[in-house]
Amino acid sequence: MLITALFTVKSQAQTTNKAYAITSETKGTYNWTAIREIDLSNGNIIRTLYSNTNPTTVNYNFINSEGVANRSLQTSSPTVNGVAAAAYDAKTNRLYFTPMWGTDLRYVDLNTNEMSVVINNDARFSTGKRVDESNVITRMVIAANGNGYALTNDGNQLIQFTTDRNPVITNLGALIDSKNNQNISVHAQCTSWGGDLIGDAYGNLYLFTYRNHVFKINPATRIAEHIGVIKNLPANFTTNGAAVDTNGDVFITSAVVNENYYKVNLSTLNATEIIKADNEVVYNTSDLANSNLAYSAAKNVVVSNEVITKNNISVYPNPVVNKTFAIQFDKLTTGNYSVEISDVNGRRVITKTVAINGTQNEKINLPRASVSGLYFIKVLNSNGKSVYYDKVVVQ
Repeated sequence: MLITALFTVKSQAQTTNKAYAITSETKGTYNWTAIREIDLSNGNIIRTLYSNTNPTTVNYNFINSEGVANRSLQTSSPTVNGVAAAAYDAKTNRLYFTPMWGTDLRYVDLNTNEMSVVINNDARFSTGKRVDESNVITRMVIAANGNGYALTNDGNQLIQFTTDRNPVITNLGALIDSKNNQNISVHAQCTSWGGDLIGDAYGNLYLFTYRNHVFKINPATRIAEHIGVIKNLPANFTTNGAAVDTNGDVFITSAVVNENYYKVNLSTLNATEIIKADNEVVYNTSDLANSNLAYSAAKNVVVSNEVITKNNISVYPNPVVNKTFAIQFDKLTTGNYSVEISDVNGRRVITKTVAINGTQNEKINLPRASVSGLYFIKVLNSNGKSVYYDKVVVQ
């Protein structure tokens, strides 16, 4: 029963071609305090979760490393004087963020119709006294391993945080320039501050800076490799928000330019304008957050941290941990089904016959020799017709 309920919540939370955006209150302004949901196919605003121009009562919960400390109802803005770093966790359906000049980690609980905000005052999230912009957190993402990562402007503090009931916050230290970076440092203000982070399916992070440079970061080693500069953007465009869409492109927004949004091909770094539904300008946007993960810079394939349900069949967890995952069958026609698992080269890894009679879960154990990467799942009925096809990422 618990597993079924968990699937229901996650399936309802699917927003694979949408993202949460921190925007200005009105178009053409620079106060990044509104939280909106945006359609990545055309840049349209779907709904506004919070805006200072239409304030609402906020249910605040203050926690520390020992759990909930106190609760209060206030009309004060959860985004305070502005936010430049946000990340969406599909597992918990939470939008994490931190105020630009604050020292706490916050999230909006999207499982309730209220504006419910949890504030974690754990001192380990603080990046020190804010005397200038160098230690302001302006980049944040939830990676393939389920952990959140927040990065200061100067790249000298990469903070990892978990999203469980008792979050663990760890300052991993400074990013390290790859030997291949030549004259472009991840710490340089002129090229590498600001922007946003996205994750890929292998656990890497991609930093899109406000000067439109792109770095690939391994959070385990903290090595940041400069992979290029985004092409075909207007001269005054600054990349401030980034999120992966369902085509595997990176949707980017600017806090300065509001003529349009753009999408970037991760393998070529070519940018193209978003085709808008109208001729209106867009919101100045300081950050984007969704759960999609890029597959690699070489292939425009996108996977999601979320549980995907198709034809009453679900696969979890995705990404796969310890080479073990489960397939849930929900109210399929009674009979025998064949489950086929193939690797990215098309080689069959597993074929398994499953007798279905009602709702049931089947555990899949990949061979120990299976390498990390992308795998494809196909389920066929007794007539050989495919009833399910999707992909999982094995860590």
